[in-house]
Amino acid sequence: MSEGRDIYHEPKQKVLLRTADVYQTEVDDEVAGYSDKLLAIVADYHNGGRPEGMNAQAMVGKSKRGEVALRLFAVVDDSVADPVFVKVGFKSRGCLAMTGCASAICSMIEGKTFSQALELTPKDVELAVDGVPKGKGHTTLFAIEAVRGLVGDWMYRC
Repeated sequence: MSEGRDIYHEPKQKVLLRTADVYQTEVDDEVAGYSDKLLAIVADYHNGGRPEGMNAQAMVGKSKRGEVALRLFAVVDDSVADPVFVKVGFKSRGCLAMTGCASAICSMIEGKTFSQALELTPKDVELAVDGVPKGKGHTTLFAIEAVRGLVGDWMYRC
């Protein structure tokens, strides 16, 4: 096994990576292009972290020009034919758009069956946050790919 970076497991000492838009000093400068709805989601998200009893997780992201990553965690109820996402949480790194899309996708799939969640598209996420800035479209795709990863992880484990 190579001694490369382990991106799936969290290190014991947590490192927080921030992008330029996190350090905004002029309120209007660094949030240009972000919708009011997306900014409101980021300011008041309620689904951060791992829900108690989680039994599925997924991670997506990129690190070409700075770390952008999303981890989803879910409690899945498999007592029905089409398993249901009972509770969903997230951790994210990167821009405001990634955090907003992460929180939105958690809300969008919570209480949904796997089939319903897998029907969602990046456009659905974009509509849920009222748009993302130009150049941040990958964040909506990451949100959808993380849902697919959750389903795959749960299927692999169970």
